[in-house]
Amino acid sequence: MAVYVRLWVASEVYAIPVEHVNEVTWLGAITAVPGSLPEMLGVRNLRGRILPVVDLALLLGITRAAPPTRLLVAEAGGRDAGFAIDKVTEVGEMANPTQETESGLLTGATLADGDLIGVIDVSRVLASLEERASERSRR
Repeated sequence: MAVYVRLWVASEVYAIPVEHVNEVTWLGAITAVPGSLPEMLGVRNLRGRILPVVDLALLLGITRAAPPTRLLVAEAGGRDAGFAIDKVTEVGEMANPTQETESGLLTGATLADGDLIGVIDVSRVLASLEERASERSRR
C-alpha cells in the first residue's frame, strides 16, 4: 500500500503517488504558447514561477465534455508541470498497481472502491512531453 492522490480527468479516475504532487489549485489564467504541442495548454504564473500546463485528458486520449477547472502541480526528477484536471477526490492509501495497461504513461492500474484506477507515471509523462517537444523543434 502507498499513498495516492485520486483525481478525475474528464470522466475517468486516476491516481498519482502523493510524493509527486506539490499542490492542487484552481486552473487560473493560462497563456498559450504558439508552436507548442497540442497537449500543452500554455503556461501559468503560479506565485512568480512560470509553469507549463498540460491537458492531461488530451495526453491520455480522453474526450472531455467540459473544460478542466483544477491544476495539479506535479514534480519528478527535478522537472515540474501543471496538469489540468477536473477534481481531486481524495488523498489516501491505495493498493499499488497490479493490472497492466495499454498506456505507456501509466505504471498500471488497481481496483479501489469498485473503480479501476490508472496510476499515472509522472516521470514518464514529463519525459514524453520533453521528447515530443524536442522532436517538434527539430522539424
